[in-house]
Amino acid sequence: MTAVLSELRFEAQVSVRGEAQPGFPVEPNTVTELDGRIVLWLGPDEWLLLGGSERDFPSAAAAVDVSANRVCLGLRGAGSAEVLASGCALDLDAFGPRSCAQTLLARAQVILLRPEPECWWILVRPSFAPYVRAWLEDTLGS
Repeated sequence: MTAVLSELRFEAQVSVRGEAQPGFPVEPNTVTELDGRIVLWLGPDEWLLLGGSERDFPSAAAAVDVSANRVCLGLRGAGSAEVLASGCALDLDAFGPRSCAQTLLARAQVILLRPEPECWWILVRPSFAPYVRAWLEDTLGS
């Protein structure tokens, strides 16, 4: 397989709760871009922004910087979907670009995001990141 694993960094991760802010996705499990930031729909009243600041959303019920809450691993290239499918119950063939979902990967809770056809981002809690990274590296090496 030619998939490549990397760690991605964002200036901030912000959890926004309440009513959808202008430009936020309102369809379940979708992703939009807003002023250069990625916005993930996580629930009917919950979004995650990759980039930005709490101050950007004064009308939200809550906007909290959760940057320390998740590490983002990137998986890019041919075979990426097959690697993920070996540890994830989602039908990744039906998981198009600009989709996201909260799921389990190798028994660890993650947010899976597909920004492009051959690119996947795996957002995982820091305490599980070494395990998920090792699992991905092992699966890539098989």
